[in-house]
Amino acid sequence: MKSNDSKFLSFLGAPAQRALINELGISKLEDLSRYTKKDLLRLHGFGPSSLPKLEAELTKRGIQWKDQS
Repeated sequence: MKSNDSKFLSFLGAPAQRALINELGISKLEDLSRYTKKDLLRLHGFGPSSLPKLEAELTKRGIQWKDQS
């Protein structure tokens, strides 16, 4: 992974960064509004310990998860 590829996800561990970028094609935090928490937890390399960090960052920026219904 190039160092610039995951700069916007630097608060997450490398496996979680790779999962979001490589498996979902996430290129900016706003892209996550297309997914639910359950979607992310299904990714290889993205575990439950990554969710609170990601959720805090999204909340700070006013970004919401996709509705789970």
